Amino acid sequence: MKVGIIGCGLIARSHIRIIKKILPEVQISLYDIEHNRAKSYASEMQIDVVYSNLDDLFSSEKPDSVHILTPPFFHAELAKKAILANCHVYIEKPVTNTPEEYLEIYNLAQKHNRVLCVGFSTLGMPIVLKAKEEISSGRFGRLIAVHCNWGGTWPGNSIPYGDQNHWSYSLNGGVLANMVDHPASLVLDAMDPIEDYKFLFSCRNVLPYNCPDLLLVAVRNKNQVGSFMLSMGHGIIEKRAQFLFENGSLTLDLSRQLYCVSKGSSNFINKTMSGIFEGYSLAFGTLKNIFQVMAGKLQRDPGIRNIMANYYNSISSKEELIVSHETVLSVTNLLGNVWEEINYSPPEVQK
Repeated sequence: MKVGIIGCGLIARSHIRIIKKILPEVQISLYDIEHNRAKSYASEMQIDVVYSNLDDLFSSEKPDSVHILTPPFFHAELAKKAILANCHVYIEKPVTNTPEEYLEIYNLAQKHNRVLCVGFSTLGMPIVLKAKEEISSGRFGRLIAVHCNWGGTWPGNSIPYGDQNHWSYSLNGGVLANMVDHPASLVLDAMDPIEDYKFLFSCRNVLPYNCPDLLLVAVRNKNQVGSFMLSMGHGIIEKRAQFLFENGSLTLDLSRQLYCVSKGSSNFINKTMSGIFEGYSLAFGTLKNIFQVMAGKLQRDPGIRNIMANYYNSISSKEELIVSHETVLSVTNLLGNVWEEINYSPPEVQK
């Protein structure tokens, strides 16, 4: 398998490391608009092939697959070029700058029988995959609601994207647009197609350009409601999701990969004991994770790893993608409407 990496930013390290693990015989080539950065990555990641011209990479290497890891302004153009060069395509989030761009590259991939995978890594987390199995099983009855809170500061209590020259400030939704796919994809993937939405947002002057830093979106359809919240200035890391069913609930701690089941019951003793069972589940899950880390069974970026493995399996065996077209389209359409209504004016920063 020949794989081309387009864009050598921070996320490229994770991609290269995971590709080498799931494709032991892979041949990787690199391209970045800043050739010296690509050469530096090649030296660090022990890759021999580096290109300063993207067309040369396609013509000389003829990759089977490319990973598009640039800022999203260029995703659609690069994806079209890759598909027309007969490549399967993995695109990091945000998938494109507009819903129209996403539909254009999706339709092109369908026309040329190429796999197009969007890196909504939250959907690949083991506990999220487990929650989806519970939804499909019907064990707790119908899904009624799903909620996800996603927030936190970076090391040293710094605000993510405090650098006013970061390209994310030029997105239609500003910095929020570079992170909100995580909670939005989890909620919209679990629900039936949404029919209505409402949102609130705030600019708390914690980011440059008076960029919005807090967003709450509520969605609904005939039988379900959902919500997701993203905060860029939250005091502690808070990444949690809750699935509510007719006869129980699932609570997910996405930061620590912990999973808790609560079964519905009108029995007084069961309701009284439910807190003990929940505490036991979280404590046992924490200990299990510690032992798995020590044994090397629980590694970094499990969501990206599962999405990527699924992508390459879909190429070789036509396995169904974890991140479906319907979910990507729902997320891009909803967020496209939200950004239009927020009417944030992106500054001209370096892209």
